[in-house]
Amino acid sequence: MKDINRRKVLIVEDQNLSAYPAMRHALENLAAILRENSVDVIFASDCAEALPLVNNDMDIDALLLAADISSDGKDKEMLQLLTAARDKLPEIPIFLLADRGKCAELVSEKWLEKSTEFVWIFEDSPVFISGRILAAIERFRANLLPPLFKAIADYNEHFHEYSWAAPGHQGGRGFTKSCSGKKFYDFYDENLFRTDTGIERSSIGSLLDHTGAFADCETLAAKTFGADMSFSGVVGTSGSNRTVMQAAIPPGETVICDRNCHKSIEQGLILTRAYPIYMLPSRNAYGIIGPIPAKEMTPEAIAAKCAAAKRNFPAGKSSYAVVTNCTYDGLCYHAENVQNLLEKSSDRIHFDEAWYAYARFNKLYSKHFAMRGEPGANREEHATIFATHSTHKLLTALSQASFIHIRNGRRPIDFDRFNQAYMMHTTTSPLYAICASNDIASKAMADSGEALTGEVISEAIDFRQAVAKVKRDFARKHDWFFDIWNRHSVTLHGKRYDFADAPKELLGATQEVWHLDPGDDWHGFADIDRDWAMLDPIKVSIIAPGIDIQGNFAAHGVPGELVSAYLYHEGIIPTRTTDFQLMFLFSVGITKGKWVTLLNALINFKSAYDANAPLEKVLPELAAVNGGIYRGVGLRTLGEKMFTFLREHQLTGKLNDAYRSLPQMAILPHEAFAKIASGETEMVPLEELPGRIAATAVIPYPPGIPLLISGEVFGSADSPHLGYLKALSDWDHAFPGFGHETEGCQITDGVYHVMCVKK
Repeated sequence: MKDINRRKVLIVEDQNLSAYPAMRHALENLAAILRENSVDVIFASDCAEALPLVNNDMDIDALLLAADISSDGKDKEMLQLLTAARDKLPEIPIFLLADRGKCAELVSEKWLEKSTEFVWIFEDSPVFISGRILAAIERFRANLLPPLFKAIADYNEHFHEYSWAAPGHQGGRGFTKSCSGKKFYDFYDENLFRTDTGIERSSIGSLLDHTGAFADCETLAAKTFGADMSFSGVVGTSGSNRTVMQAAIPPGETVICDRNCHKSIEQGLILTRAYPIYMLPSRNAYGIIGPIPAKEMTPEAIAAKCAAAKRNFPAGKSSYAVVTNCTYDGLCYHAENVQNLLEKSSDRIHFDEAWYAYARFNKLYSKHFAMRGEPGANREEHATIFATHSTHKLLTALSQASFIHIRNGRRPIDFDRFNQAYMMHTTTSPLYAICASNDIASKAMADSGEALTGEVISEAIDFRQAVAKVKRDFARKHDWFFDIWNRHSVTLHGKRYDFADAPKELLGATQEVWHLDPGDDWHGFADIDRDWAMLDPIKVSIIAPGIDIQGNFAAHGVPGELVSAYLYHEGIIPTRTTDFQLMFLFSVGITKGKWVTLLNALINFKSAYDANAPLEKVLPELAAVNGGIYRGVGLRTLGEKMFTFLREHQLTGKLNDAYRSLPQMAILPHEAFAKIASGETEMVPLEELPGRIAATAVIPYPPGIPLLISGEVFGSADSPHLGYLKALSDWDHAFPGFGHETEGCQITDGVYHVMCVKK
């Protein structure tokens, strides 16, 4: 079990300087005294060796530099190291150690402003210097841990209790009484179980009452993320979305919904009995979900939808509107422009930013997220704003961790009202490790958000440019490779570059590079508005050959599903795969080795595909199942068969047709759920679905958004919605092992069935 109280010091001992015996002896004496005080000491021979430790080893409590900058290049290396340390560990103590006869150059503003203290190593005793270092470490440690995690760690350290309350495993002891339980205990280690306590611990506070360290955690989150109030969630953003809706929507009210929504939004409609008016997003030929056009958000368009549905807003405005930002394909709205439009029709706007919690911490995303600027200004002029964040998705929290952020404006929601909804959707037995990880995610962004997000953006751009360069190299040989979905050329500071050759630092700092502008030839959204959306560089889509941005099929192509299966066999998991798109999420956990491995796997796939390598060799699991139908089949042979199917059945086109039109809503979502609860539903096979009312949402993955929402009608036999489901079913039969997941569909004897309201 790791001791988090153990301290570590990194000494950078420049080789030029350590050649002097007196300096070497002084450093060894200092290190010995630190070790006597339970400090681990590690040495680096120069700044270049120390840099990866500073960038990646977040266990360091102090940095000691004994460097000779009088030699060539040392000045630059040392400055790079100090800058990295301050970016990643803003408060870490940095001591510059010097011999009066050497390194006098260090006594200058350039070095002192990045350091904590300057020490003439021969002027004071090693005991005194070590005391200064230890005192600085203690000050650093006092502010290192965020409030909730600190309270939990202190409780674990000082209260060795005999508990007579839940949970029943009693600090993990219960697990050790069975063989399987002991393995479970050993796997996760003691601290997890010792800190899995009930809500009786007043020294920690209460998640539901928002007291004690939990209150301090949420206060820190509000300050960090720019909110008036923040609430820590332990049931994912699904629970957070339902909480917002239950707090904001009076029963039965008409609300404005992004049709590109998570299923938790439909669940909120069921709970509140709301009547949804939908805004339709755009789509391109790859099946990528684009933004909702601005014309869908105008008060005139929304009023027309309400009139067609014979619905009105109380007092002329809805109490709730929701927009998914960013979209699942990485498109981020200009949130300021969206808010300015929607608040003409709604007094409360909810940005579902589950995949976008990091946006506030990098200037690249300026104006493209909910909690822009600081709270408090012109409240009466603007709507109340909600943002929900899955801190576990692309930040560093555990699964299920999320935040709800509120900035009150018109029709504000006070704490007591909101907390009633919050308590409905939050467990009374939270796992404190989840809560503490939320606290850590918030503190990490508060301390180093710009550096962390900048690193992720940089790695994503490196990968994008690497793919673009490989594609260009193959194109020069009239050969194929994967494309990257972004601009193919950029103009920076008046100079035009191929994307592959553009200066990385400018790509990572120039928002216009990532804008979706009208008339652009790369994104495929014909009705895009200017200053309306940008592509998030850390959400990377790779496009397999076979179809162009206008939707024209090539003579040959490489299906995305086959590429995904190959990558999966290589231990690489895309976040989503469509007919020709593979998407990869870059997060704070990304490493250069990880994306280089991905690029290498794509090149290896191409080699195997061109060689028509047997499936028994490249996808042995596939070749061994499904009755042996793939035995003796080559990778390219299967790929060409799949591509022919996609071209002849127009699967992507049918997907787009299905999502471009709204089904008729026969009954409201809550009424459909009532039919389920009362047993007034039946499973209906695909061929009998025309005209039937879906009792549950039908959600194909991908794209992971509702094809039909509960209470909507399947339409005629030739409706686009049934046409797409039929095409999915035909694909599943044609290519066993490559079946689609469609939530709401149950496959019985090879036939799709959907739960429908009984006739």
